[in-house]
Amino acid sequence: MSHGKESVIRHRGVITCLDPLKAEIIAESACASCHARGVCMLSEKKIKEITLLKHPEHWKPILGQEVFIEMRTRLGFRALWLGMVLPAIVLGIITALCVWSGMAEWLLGLIVLSGMGIYYFVLYLLKDHIRNDFYFTVHNIEP
Repeated sequence: MSHGKESVIRHRGVITCLDPLKAEIIAESACASCHARGVCMLSEKKIKEITLLKHPEHWKPILGQEVFIEMRTRLGFRALWLGMVLPAIVLGIITALCVWSGMAEWLLGLIVLSGMGIYYFVLYLLKDHIRNDFYFTVHNIEP
């Protein structure tokens, strides 16, 4: 990608539903394109359904149409932050505070597990707000 433009992850997909707009992509592992994939058990292909799609206003999708599906890489990093990095920080802080206070190990474990449960429950409660920020854009493949 060129400088000044935001990086995107792009996959080819197929429109599977129009209302609401849905598409499927085939996600392949890196070794799925290898010439030895037939004998290697590491190659992997998965069909994934994409449901949070936005498309240009002037374009009308057609069922079965092949399209490009893109997501800004910045959103992927944000998902990683919310799902893994921030909980690890919360886990570390709770653990450090419990150890510093001289708490019994069984109680420390209970508090840490409860803290993680509360974190993910709050994340679940905010899912509709967060979901609005995470979407894929779909683009017509020009002939």
